[in-house]
Amino acid sequence: MAIIAISRQVGSWGDEIAALTAKQLDYELVGRDEIHALAETCDAEFKDACALYESEIPRGFWERHFFKNPSYTSLFEALTCELAARGNVVILGRGAQIVLGELSGVLKVRIVAPTKARVQRIMERERLTPAEAQGFVHRYDHQRRALIQSIYSQDLSNWALYDMVLNTAALKPEAAAGIILRAVETMDPAPDEEALKEGLRRTALAKRVESAIRKKVDGLSYQNIEVESPSPGRVVLNGLVQDKADADLARRIAEGFKELTEVDDRIRTMGSSFFKI
Repeated sequence: MAIIAISRQVGSWGDEIAALTAKQLDYELVGRDEIHALAETCDAEFKDACALYESEIPRGFWERHFFKNPSYTSLFEALTCELAARGNVVILGRGAQIVLGELSGVLKVRIVAPTKARVQRIMERERLTPAEAQGFVHRYDHQRRALIQSIYSQDLSNWALYDMVLNTAALKPEAAAGIILRAVETMDPAPDEEALKEGLRRTALAKRVESAIRKKVDGLSYQNIEVESPSPGRVVLNGLVQDKADADLARRIAEGFKELTEVDDRIRTMGSSFFKI
């Protein structure tokens, strides 16, 4: 089993390469539609945020939106983990290389190409003038960088996020897909496939709990509430909140998840934290 996370620049043939890779491996291709289907299980406000993900939006929107709604970051992480837990998937975009970056059995690929080549491809695909295509590529690049920075506080050009970076200036989609296939064949496998899937499912649940708490409880910016699931049915709550009422509310929210049998509450309040210094 392998999980392939493909990040791409617009006009780099990343979508075509992801589709070819999934087809040749007989893997499930996970893109916008699958994310949006899972988003239907969330509240209306988050569904709207998922819909906006594909839109051209004003500069600064995502920074403001996610700064005010840290619960959204947790939900994006939860959805990515739920999709990855299916196994044998190619996940296209959505910062999956960041969410899944610490896991073995995940191949993280970035598809790029020179701006000139990407503009030419967009011109042909969208039937735009050179100036229109140039503007399209510039706006899309800026928006994706701002989006990932807002959600995950990461820079897409940080090559440490990837196992492989493919420049398609001189590579056709079929050739690039072939390179990815070879990498999958030779990569170190996950130590235990079922353990990997189970861990992803536990992380997805923990992130849903984390999101629900963050939506109702204001953690402090430098130590927000975090939720982990070290074993099935159990979560551990960590973080720093203003007072006991906030800590109690966080615990009650977690206890409201029927999938959980144990909530280990380690949330600290400002008062208790102060006196421990």
